[in-house]
Amino acid sequence: MRALHLTAFLVITLAAGCREPAATASAPAPEDVENGLLPAVQLEGEAPVIWTIRERMERYNVPGVSVAVMDGGEIAWARGWGEADRERGAMVTPETLFQAASISKPVAALTAMTLVEDGRVTLDDPVNDFMTSWRVPENEFIADSAVTLRGILTHSAGLTVWGFPGYRKDQPFGDQPIASNVQVLDGLGNTDPVRVYKVPGTSWQYSGGGYTVMEQLIEDVTGRPFDQVARERVLQPAGMRLSTYAQPLPEGRWNEAARGYRADGSEVEGEWHNYPEQAAAGLWTTPSELLTLSQHMLEILDGSVSDGVLSRETLEAVLTPHHPDDGAFRGWGLGFGLNGEGDTFTFGHGGSNEGFKAQWTVYRNRGQGVAVMTNGDQGGALAMEIIRGVSQTYAWPGYKPEVRASRKLGPDELAAYEGNYVTEDLGLTVTVSAGDGVLQLVVPGQGEPTLHADVSEPDTFFDLADGQEVIFERDESGAVQAFVAGGTARLERVTE
Repeated sequence: MRALHLTAFLVITLAAGCREPAATASAPAPEDVENGLLPAVQLEGEAPVIWTIRERMERYNVPGVSVAVMDGGEIAWARGWGEADRERGAMVTPETLFQAASISKPVAALTAMTLVEDGRVTLDDPVNDFMTSWRVPENEFIADSAVTLRGILTHSAGLTVWGFPGYRKDQPFGDQPIASNVQVLDGLGNTDPVRVYKVPGTSWQYSGGGYTVMEQLIEDVTGRPFDQVARERVLQPAGMRLSTYAQPLPEGRWNEAARGYRADGSEVEGEWHNYPEQAAAGLWTTPSELLTLSQHMLEILDGSVSDGVLSRETLEAVLTPHHPDDGAFRGWGLGFGLNGEGDTFTFGHGGSNEGFKAQWTVYRNRGQGVAVMTNGDQGGALAMEIIRGVSQTYAWPGYKPEVRASRKLGPDELAAYEGNYVTEDLGLTVTVSAGDGVLQLVVPGQGEPTLHADVSEPDTFFDLADGQEVIFERDESGAVQAFVAGGTARLERVTE
């Protein structure tokens, strides 16, 4: 997760393109959002910053974006901007397939919960009681505890491997198209083995590895490939006719798919990566189909659908915060990220694969929501700017820019922060230099964010685009020695 937090704050905010918001008609249109993207922070006393999708796509080197919006419990509109595939000159349409990345997890969680409803697995018994082709290896951490499906779904099972890099589409894995699920679990693919590294249930830690255990559990219980089980139990019943967990994506569907692109605009090596970790990262879908699933879920919850993918009772459990008062667990439901309460309660998830970034959020009690999918490594920042624009257009209670005061620093003050900062675990070197009263960062492959100094907190800076804070640390002599980004990633200053 630290890499994701670091990437989230390392984006640049441009003052160019400032304009007054356009008047919004009673029935909002895609153009209202297209011309109304917003940063996370607006500066106090200055004109509001508002961008267009095209401006931000160019800034982030994101070739294509697909957006769908739900209003009144129904899909209000869906639209694509830019290119799905520069090589073919294919443009993004609402039916272009994108990699959902970690948005695969909540959809896979619904699949697992159908087996719970059927009584074929349980939430709180050891997953090893149900697995046959692979088992969670015993160690001291589970001597008096166990990895359970509930723990996996809430990222509290104590399992390793937070995410997966995937495998190049144009390079087979030995004599196979990609690694097998069991090979991934045993560390024979391109990641460490999935193992228990702490007592289950003691704390929250995001684990794609846990969802790969769940994928194998589903295959063992059903005796069938995961992608087929998910299609028959969730995708088809929910109306997701284009979506698939098939990995690799069948060649006959390649022309439906967007290619992934790097932060510098170059193509992901081999067009995209394949993910044998289907439940964790392998779903191909569209924003419209994510909202089609959302609509199906809302109809189950309001009782208008009685034969949905899950019962109302089970779906309520899925969307109930796990340990809501314990910040260590971050209020997760069974596979879904949850936020707020009452009118502001949302469910959803984000996604980050090689060359693909996506966001999906739904207001349960308002019948409103949005899904944004992009084919660029910097698309996560763009997606959030689009979501804030949607929120403004549709008068949502959340996703509003924060108004924050800043101060310009003098050359001598800025000089104290200049230099190179490194983090070994992320293999990253960031250069900090002085700008016009602000700090400029250069992050290889990520852009050049501008940081504004907080008006009252010393050594605290913030990025307008995503609101992430960067806090510098000083040693006993008062010299700057490191900074912490997003509250998680620490980079140390390199001394000459």
